[in-house]
Amino acid sequence: MSFTEDTHNFQNWLINSGVQISPKIKIEDLRYLSQGRGLISLQDINQDEILFKIPRNVLLNIETGSLSQINNNKEKLLTNYDHWEGLILTILYELSLGNESKWFQYFKILPNEFHSLMFWEKDELELLKPSLVLDRIGQEKALETFNKLIPNALVDLGINHLNISLDLFHKVASTILSYSFDVERPDFNEDMEDDEQVQYDGYFKSMVTLADLLNADTNLSNANLFYETEFLIMKSIKPIPQGQQIYNTYGDHPNSELLRRYGYVEYNGSKFDFGELPISTIKKTLNLHFNLSFEFIDQILDIISQSDVEELEEDIVLESYDVYLDGEILPESQILIQSLIIIAQINQQENLTIYPHGELIKIINRILKKCYQLIESGNMTYNALILWEQCILTRLNDYPSHSFRDFLIPPPAEQLNKLKMSECILKYEVLSLQKSLKSFNNGFKLINDEKLIRNILKRKLQQDENSDTKKIKKQKR
Repeated sequence: MSFTEDTHNFQNWLINSGVQISPKIKIEDLRYLSQGRGLISLQDINQDEILFKIPRNVLLNIETGSLSQINNNKEKLLTNYDHWEGLILTILYELSLGNESKWFQYFKILPNEFHSLMFWEKDELELLKPSLVLDRIGQEKALETFNKLIPNALVDLGINHLNISLDLFHKVASTILSYSFDVERPDFNEDMEDDEQVQYDGYFKSMVTLADLLNADTNLSNANLFYETEFLIMKSIKPIPQGQQIYNTYGDHPNSELLRRYGYVEYNGSKFDFGELPISTIKKTLNLHFNLSFEFIDQILDIISQSDVEELEEDIVLESYDVYLDGEILPESQILIQSLIIIAQINQQENLTIYPHGELIKIINRILKKCYQLIESGNMTYNALILWEQCILTRLNDYPSHSFRDFLIPPPAEQLNKLKMSECILKYEVLSLQKSLKSFNNGFKLINDEKLIRNILKRKLQQDENSDTKKIKKQKR
């Protein structure tokens, strides 16, 4: 059956299923833009107009799927499996029903080809180095889930006659990753909320027919999905001129995440693009510029992670630190960098490496507290800024030279191949990292490091003297 016929049958199925569609929109063939199907406006649309309404029973989830109707499977799906597992199993069973499935016409218009990173070859993934998105592809996790569910879950749910290949499993999981919505349940009692079980988690991961046909763009988004008791309603959030495509948004995702999940990039940059500074780069910089051993750096970071400083409600030692294209910096990185530069400078005076572990814990906690208070008061030391710049420059050295070139003219959509998409990812990560060189100390007054260091060491000396005095008094007794 042709692309056009599948679209026509799907439209009829929507209407017969009770989906209400505005006469101002239509499903359009956008393959010439490498966007599959999408929605366009046939007339000018005002802000807050209803584009379509979807009855909740047309959503596909563990509650509405045919699998939950077998024996006591609904209870099992609500309690024995998480959102992902339950929906994967539901769709696998629904697909096995062929044209007997309520959602047969819907499945016909879902893609068979995927360009998300799960389906890239090893040599293609090499194009993305050194982006940390490579650590988040999830191939190992997907295989682990497959081995957990197949065949055990099929036996548990009474559908062990299904023959599920790893390839089919990956495609269903990728379809869910690309198209599903976490749909709030109107009947949910918040007093019973418990994220350990799906039945007490307040939402169902759901396939939302028609809503998932909207292409997404962080810069062009002009429609949003709203949840009501009986319907899910797509509304315009700004005026949409006639002939314009209707865009939703997939969330606050950078290009790297759009590629990982959905297999595309916004060539002109996502509003939410960011670069990442790994903790390993910070360690490398401290080792290079302050001659601190990696063993001692790990000891310091371990103490910081277990700090009992009350002001630090969250751990400031992370695997990596996001730096955003708009210049936003995580406060955890500012506190950590400020603390590490003070520790490094005090070590040059005091040789902290020979301190007994208990004493080292005390002085690092004291430094942490002082540095937290300094950052909270809107101050930062000059050398903290210098250490950050050294860390960012070290990270930028990881990137290939083409990542630093300006794009002249975005290529036509049909030429957005894997090489071009990879270049786009690296380009905006580099831009974000470069922006952070200027934004790290935005809003902060820079002060001399020596003043803070004297304050910390003076207090330490006073505490040591008090401790010695107490020892003398005990000896006299």
